[in-house]
Amino acid sequence: MRGGLILTEQSSAIPKVILTLSDVQNTDEKVIKEAVEYIDYFDVVEYRADLAQGSIEFYESEIAFIKNKFPSKQILFTYRTEDMNNKTKITMDAYFELIKEVIEKKLCDIIDLELMMYEDYMDKLLVLARANNILVLISHHEYEFTPRIKDMLAIYNRMIKLDADYCKLAVKPNDGKDVLNLMSAVYETKQNCNLNIIGIAMGEIGKITRVACGIFGSSMTFGYVGNPVAPGQIHIKDLHDQIVLYKS
Repeated sequence: MRGGLILTEQSSAIPKVILTLSDVQNTDEKVIKEAVEYIDYFDVVEYRADLAQGSIEFYESEIAFIKNKFPSKQILFTYRTEDMNNKTKITMDAYFELIKEVIEKKLCDIIDLELMMYEDYMDKLLVLARANNILVLISHHEYEFTPRIKDMLAIYNRMIKLDADYCKLAVKPNDGKDVLNLMSAVYETKQNCNLNIIGIAMGEIGKITRVACGIFGSSMTFGYVGNPVAPGQIHIKDLHDQIVLYKS
């Protein structure tokens, strides 16, 4: 683990808040104004490049726009390779080249790397990110179900072994037990490591994991302005107002 990169806790139950944005230069100006209005309610801006579907030059322009509007915020660059229906958006080779260029151009502070990419690609991108002083968030999404607790623990352990700065698992719960199992996996993982663990149960059933996640050891949660970009996402103001209820 790289020294000095662990987030200090704001409170035992208060996670960092990430605002998700995409295609910002073509977004309704009201949405950007809304984000500026609530600038104190989030810590990081996530740029979802896959929702904009542009060239590297376009992404570079978009991120410059975001940095101009939110100069004090870290930038998380994310490109989801599959949609909610598991339909592939980009080839693995193209994904590797895109992420490689984003890192080399130092467009972000944190880069999202999908756990399921080819092992040699992952190794190369990890080395490159570290050489460019960019933090790594390794993510895994299950859009159709929630794995067993032991399988979720195994997923987190794979991320930990890759020396991720942030380990994110998002799942699709079918009932309250699935939500509880995810939070149990987050809690158990956090008890055994000092890394930034993130657990999200998508959809309406899982909304509690976006609000009360800090109690179980999850260090980040994602909100929106305008329209949600993921099932169950909560507006940034509502998210802030509910999270502070858990402040100790």
